[in-house]
Amino acid sequence: MFHYKVKAHPTMYNGVQYRSRLEARWAAFFDLAGWKHEYEPIDLPGWSPDFRVTFECGHSECGPDHTLLVEVKPFFDISQFEGHPCMRYAYGRSNGDAIPADASAAFGANPEVTFWEMAHGAGGGCDCVMNWVEFYGDKWRQAGNIVQWKPQAKAVQSNSEEKLSDAARDALTKLYNYRRSQGTK
Repeated sequence: MFHYKVKAHPTMYNGVQYRSRLEARWAAFFDLAGWKHEYEPIDLPGWSPDFRVTFECGHSECGPDHTLLVEVKPFFDISQFEGHPCMRYAYGRSNGDAIPADASAAFGANPEVTFWEMAHGAGGGCDCVMNWVEFYGDKWRQAGNIVQWKPQAKAVQSNSEEKLSDAARDALTKLYNYRRSQGTK
């Protein structure tokens, strides 16, 4: 039903194995934004959200925070989520069914591709990450750097090379000292 060509790369972040680097990047972003999050928190009929996120709200007519059930997909346009269950629960309800959140939400390939509808203050309506996270672009870049692929094998090789260099240096020092003690250079 929802097709995309981006191959998922399972990524470990903060002790959690995410199914894709994009999910891990969103988790890092949530941390940087100060949003509490839980990965794969619940199974709903026909949908298992990727995250439950909770963020503070200072509005006098709201509770202390808002909660979203979030679906993450590598989409670059919010319209690509059309028909997905994450678009069904505006204001946390769909055809009389309620979810344990203020709303369901669609989060795409970056913070500019986010959408949800929830009550806020005396009203509410359509919302997105850009309205709730200051310096969202900087935080998104930082999150990308945090979960960026780092070649593990090369890091091991570098450590081995340093050990070889130390061992080689020790051997040369021993050879030099031996030759000095023998009166040769």
